[in-house]
Amino acid sequence: MSKLSTLLGKSKTFKIGELDLELKPLRFEHMDLLAKLDNPEQRIKAMQEIIKITLKEAVPDATDEEINNLGLSYLMEISEAIGEVNGLKDVTPKTD
Repeated sequence: MSKLSTLLGKSKTFKIGELDLELKPLRFEHMDLLAKLDNPEQRIKAMQEIIKITLKEAVPDATDEEINNLGLSYLMEISEAIGEVNGLKDVTPKTD
């Protein structure tokens, strides 16, 4: 590995409901999704994709159906945790 390996994102464990989830930060390949968070028309869809990517990394055997059926209060907690692990101020879904 090169010296860039010291710049890799660091995971962090969050308590969501009764679960301890180790969330990993997004990577270079996800920059397009982060950019979409600034666009009100694309924000919700981008956040859905970010949540799905993050949860599938944290819980590899999670199904799309399980993720789609998560309670709204947990989605807000997950959104806040995703923001924190990625060093973002506010990524919680909202409409303008």
